[in-house]
Amino acid sequence: MKRAIVVLAAALAALALAGCGAPKKAEKGGTKITAVLMALNSDYWHMVEAGCLKGGRELGANVVVMGPTSESDVTGQIAMIEDQITSGAKGIILAPTEPKALIPVLTKAREKKIPVAIVDADIDASAKELRLTFIGTSELAAAREVGRYLLTKLKAGDQVGIIRGLAGSPNHTWRTDGCREVLEAAGVKVVSVQPADSERGKAVGVAENMLEAYPKIAAIYATNDEMALGAYQACEGRKRTEIFIVGFDGSPDALKSIKAGKLGASLAQKPIDMGYKGVEAILKSLKGEQVEALIESPVEIVDKSNVEAFEAKLNAELAAAAPKK
Repeated sequence: MKRAIVVLAAALAALALAGCGAPKKAEKGGTKITAVLMALNSDYWHMVEAGCLKGGRELGANVVVMGPTSESDVTGQIAMIEDQITSGAKGIILAPTEPKALIPVLTKAREKKIPVAIVDADIDASAKELRLTFIGTSELAAAREVGRYLLTKLKAGDQVGIIRGLAGSPNHTWRTDGCREVLEAAGVKVVSVQPADSERGKAVGVAENMLEAYPKIAAIYATNDEMALGAYQACEGRKRTEIFIVGFDGSPDALKSIKAGKLGASLAQKPIDMGYKGVEAILKSLKGEQVEALIESPVEIVDKSNVEAFEAKLNAELAAAAPKK
């Protein structure tokens, strides 16, 4: 199992190093497609990147991947999209930071007849005509699954804290609301919901404040794994490691923590698959082929009972996505 961890870490390190500095390209020839992700600052986004680049290699497109330095940099992401519209991108794969704020620039892409495949987090419901397709998870349904899982660890009257991503992000609102709905219907008390902008460091401080204000908290749910890991760090510092912590994404660091008996679980997505299908959808559209408006991506709760099998599958997917030497 130690070898599996090394393989996983090495694969992600290679992806990250391949992309340091300038945007990443898969091929010099072929249709130019740009993937503009929420950020390139975590293993999760590097896995989406890996899927995009694999799609470019296998399907004959010239894929460029970029993203701002943090998920809160909405202005930076808009500038990247505008630049790609003017620089000749034939299609755009987008993981939107703030869906409503992106409507004007997506309108420009539509006017230029540039298809946009949305991955991971959908755009605002009022502007769905601006996208070719959405490839990802039903965030509300997935969050309800997290809530049902937490109910197997809790009882009525228990207290739960939720640490969420950027306050303006519908994606993280759905991830919050779905879980909260299930917990509160069963009599579990959600005593605090606080943002930590999807960042591990910020989540440490947020979790510390929660523990101070609500010392009887039995569990913490974080709407991404980086924040879940920050929450565990805070609990460990306060000697409160009995608190059950659940994250969202199934990132390699989260898997490692689950195996070590630290994080309790994570709701795992399929980011490599999302990136690949984004490239596939753009190319189909450019050929005049029909593309479904919604392409669902499956999810899976990963905990101590299945983490080794899940990690083995992820290793295989990363190996397949890695550039061939």
